[in-house]
Amino acid sequence: MKLKADIVIVGGGVVGATIARELSRFNVKTVLVERREDLARGSSGANSGIVHAGYDPEPKTLMAKYNVKGCAMYPVLAEELGFPYKPVGSLVIAFDEGGMETVRKLYARGLKNGVPDMEIIDGDKAREIEPNLSQEVVGALWARSAGIISPYEATIAFAENAAVNGVQFLLEQPVKAIAKENGLFTVTTKDYEITAEVVINCAGIAAGEVSAMAGAEEITISQRKGEYTLYDRNLGGFAKTVIFQTPDAAGKGVLVTPTAEGNLLLGPSSDPIAEDDPAPTATTQEGQDKIFAMGRKSTPNLPFGGAITGFAGIRAVFGSDFYIAPSEKVENFIQVAGICSPGLTSAPAIAEDVAQMAADLLKKQGVEVTKKENWISTREAIPSVREMSWDERAALCKEDPAYGRIVCRCETVTEGQIRKALRSPIPVYTIDGVKRRCRAGMGRCQGSFCTPVVMKIISEESGIPFDQIRKAGEGTTIAQGKLKEI
Repeated sequence: MKLKADIVIVGGGVVGATIARELSRFNVKTVLVERREDLARGSSGANSGIVHAGYDPEPKTLMAKYNVKGCAMYPVLAEELGFPYKPVGSLVIAFDEGGMETVRKLYARGLKNGVPDMEIIDGDKAREIEPNLSQEVVGALWARSAGIISPYEATIAFAENAAVNGVQFLLEQPVKAIAKENGLFTVTTKDYEITAEVVINCAGIAAGEVSAMAGAEEITISQRKGEYTLYDRNLGGFAKTVIFQTPDAAGKGVLVTPTAEGNLLLGPSSDPIAEDDPAPTATTQEGQDKIFAMGRKSTPNLPFGGAITGFAGIRAVFGSDFYIAPSEKVENFIQVAGICSPGLTSAPAIAEDVAQMAADLLKKQGVEVTKKENWISTREAIPSVREMSWDERAALCKEDPAYGRIVCRCETVTEGQIRKALRSPIPVYTIDGVKRRCRAGMGRCQGSFCTPVVMKIISEESGIPFDQIRKAGEGTTIAQGKLKEI
């Protein structure tokens, strides 16, 4: 199928989604292509969910610039788009004088970067903030501007708002080729040939492949795996802030943190990935043991039981800073690569600059680029029945009785929430797609009880036969047909 666009964005992670939202402000045709069956299926969907304060990046880098700016943007964005955000602050804890020296360096770096509301505190003050901290902690950097979000819910929210404003999203469309002739790109995916004036490379770990297809710069992405352990929500109050240990060359270290949804999260590890690794996001007993031991160092009372799942994400690293610039080899091709931590925090700020960069390139090609007068800045989120009062629930059920039928008991998710998720501006008819949008299957039993009902609802909404409903991408069907007709 042939499509015509002004701009094609390659990659449906948080950076691609935020750029799409920014471009939706303009009267231009933007298409985003994503190789997976849903948004936020790479690094954006499997990370710590931390809105970093900005003391860690080296001053005068793109990381420092966009981190601090993005951190300040999230409270307003969460309110406008209806995704979970909590301004809990963060602690970088030290166990000795060497650690305190690192804390002082981070504080000084944060001042240079413009990080607000930081303080160096002693161990007793740190334990007042976090009672479960180790007695061996001698001091900490207390950064009040840090927060936590749901990274996949935020990505989906940015994308849905962009879709409402006219951006077209094409899922399960891996890019096969990028050609340029007579000043126009042709981006060939599994099912489409899309012509465009400008292409933006936000392909994450595949950024090097996409750049090579276009004949642009050589980008060698190195990958590191980070394993996590997620605990039940009954342990969500164990940590009140984001607890870091002093960072080292491998990263910011293992953290103990509440999640925006009320769980407790532990991780990540930092492990290199072999090129021939057939399962780079698989968890290992060794990895889970390592992050538990590191978590116990920060918080000795960390319970051995209570974990409900483990998962792993991949960080795409290119050099020591973000790579955000128009290609010097291919005109009108924009590189947005190596967006590792603090990429989630930085994404909204990156998006503002990249969207303007793309708009300026279009203008040079003679395309009229104007701001929309009727641009919609807000998004109607899926109601969270779990967090409602009984009166609020009663009012919602009066509007639609489906909100009174609980499907996922662990997370108190109702039929109404699931159907609303499936009727979103970017519908995704998979079990995990529902999970990421309204948390059905996210709880203690990890979908053991609610999955068949979720599948039934997906089938009713989509028309896909029950035994063809997938958990995620290709080859992930749950049912294998019928034993007999009922």
